Amino acid sequence: MKKIITYILIVTSFHCFGQKVHQDIKTIEGIWIAEDYYKSFEKSNSAIESKNSFYHSDPVALRINSDEMKNGILNIGYSVLHDHMLHPEVSEFLVKQKDTIPEQGNFKIDLSQKDSIGYFKTSEIYYFNYEWISYMKWNTSDTTITLYRPKNEKHEEKYIRYTRIESSFKKNYQFPNPLYYYTRLKALVGSYILKDSVGNVLSNDLRIKQNGIISGYHKFQGFTAYFSTDIYCGPPVTNDFILFYEDILNDESKGFGFAFKKSDNGNISLYKREWKTVDGREVLGLSNLKYELIKN
Repeated sequence: MKKIITYILIVTSFHCFGQKVHQDIKTIEGIWIAEDYYKSFEKSNSAIESKNSFYHSDPVALRINSDEMKNGILNIGYSVLHDHMLHPEVSEFLVKQKDTIPEQGNFKIDLSQKDSIGYFKTSEIYYFNYEWISYMKWNTSDTTITLYRPKNEKHEEKYIRYTRIESSFKKNYQFPNPLYYYTRLKALVGSYILKDSVGNVLSNDLRIKQNGIISGYHKFQGFTAYFSTDIYCGPPVTNDFILFYEDILNDESKGFGFAFKKSDNGNISLYKREWKTVDGREVLGLSNLKYELIKN
């Protein structure tokens, strides 16, 4: 009888713990952007103009989704600014033709292990806590999140505070890359009249959705739009850059890249890029106008 009672108490306690943890995670669920980068990009809509607002290899954005919690362990997706690849928008990884393809970044916290001041130790966050440790803390009363790395001989002490920009996920877009989600939302998402370089209307309703999917013009139908933040090495660039890809997981699929300029009224101009000499150095600059997207 004692064994039965003990078992019931253990199961009941675990169930109560699980419910409370799930409720806590629900209060911080969503997409979070590092405050410093958020403040800059909200004004600029430009990776180039926001280049110095945040360190390029630290976690600039987080995805917290209670559906990614298993046995008290929460997977958190994260993004960095400096990356030469595009990544699938999934939880942890996907398997394609026996290849394991990861999301851009993820770390885990054990929700049963919280220290005396409310911090959870994270798993490895490459570069940010490489061969060291970091912690995450949130406050459900004012809904803030902080990522903390203490100082050691290789790392300076660092706090990163995050601002939430979204608190729910769509059924057909459960695990967004948090940086892709944010930069698309600010710079690209919307309905547009599409014109060619001489003003001919190609579409009266070109749409770019939150998940990046493009519709309304046959050449880009079903493609995915990405706003590039990959500006930290390689040739200097003078304008922001966007990519339209048919399928980033298929080497044979089509892709288009354009230099990007956005006006204060939300209209977008897309240009070819070409090498130019500016002040004695080679840079990638604007060439011919290709398309204009007039905000509906």
